[in-house]
Amino acid sequence: MAEIGIRVNANDKIAMGHLMRCMSIAQQLAKAGHTVHVILSEPYAEQLVLQNGFACTCLSRVYEQREMEIQELTELVRQKGISCLLVDAYDLSFRYMQAVKQICKTVYIDDLKHFEYPADLLIHYTCDAASVMDEIQRDLSKKYLLGMRYAPLREEFSAAGICIRERAEQVLITTGGTDAYNMTVGILKEISGRLRLKKHAVSGKFCHHQTVLQEMAAADDSIQVYHDIPDICRVMMTCDLAVSAGGGTLAELCACGVPTICFAAADNQLPGIRMYTDAGIMVYAGDVRHNREGVIQSVIENIELLAGDYSKRKDMGRRARQFVDGKGASRIAREITKLL
Repeated sequence: MAEIGIRVNANDKIAMGHLMRCMSIAQQLAKAGHTVHVILSEPYAEQLVLQNGFACTCLSRVYEQREMEIQELTELVRQKGISCLLVDAYDLSFRYMQAVKQICKTVYIDDLKHFEYPADLLIHYTCDAASVMDEIQRDLSKKYLLGMRYAPLREEFSAAGICIRERAEQVLITTGGTDAYNMTVGILKEISGRLRLKKHAVSGKFCHHQTVLQEMAAADDSIQVYHDIPDICRVMMTCDLAVSAGGGTLAELCACGVPTICFAAADNQLPGIRMYTDAGIMVYAGDVRHNREGVIQSVIENIELLAGDYSKRKDMGRRARQFVDGKGASRIAREITKLL
């Protein structure tokens, strides 16, 4: 079997979404018998990679220095005998991808619709991906994996099911790996005294508000705090509705069929949020960068509305599970194997 490399970053600025979807693909590649070697810029997430059972190398660069790492990366690819490299990063140059493609097969996860990048396999998993591709000339030298069938989630999400209870009793609050706008604390403070729900608050690996959250949980037994948990699928499945920042978590919530109120905290989250809201799968509460307090109020109002509307929650959960079935990572791993 082959040695497959994954070039990805995770730190307190760009959070964990890119790494987590790559870990999902890596797990499926390992199941197929391949060896996976993860390449990071910095050591922030090295322990997480090692804990997942994969080899890891940290380059001697900060993550913004992509052009400066080309020689070091290509030398590492040769040294490790990597026959295929999966790249998951924004704003790469054509030169960067071309340099890698000259020495091994390349796969690129393309969130920004840069379809012109040199790669053997290009992944773009939004529902409008196929229609976007119809507007440009396809490169016959590439293979394209387009649409939500290829949303790369961990294996447990493929077995998740829909369980919409008539009485809403539990809400999940997950606001990203860093929660830069301190939304979890803000939402919990606003809910207190207004809604009689069990609150499950998930704080990410790089969250700086963990102490405050633990203090809130100690003072209120309706709050349960989880920090960087490995089995978030289990927690999602216990909840009747969710509040989430944009990003990969939204696809996970879809796979679990959890009715969700979402908000934006970065530009790259907006296309995905628009996709889910246009499909009637989620409710959008706004962009926290422009009006944090307004977003919090919208979140609370929508929690109240959804908690009292079983029919709406049931419809949202059904639509969500139809949209994302949780099997995208295994489909991607099969296509990568075909390249080797």
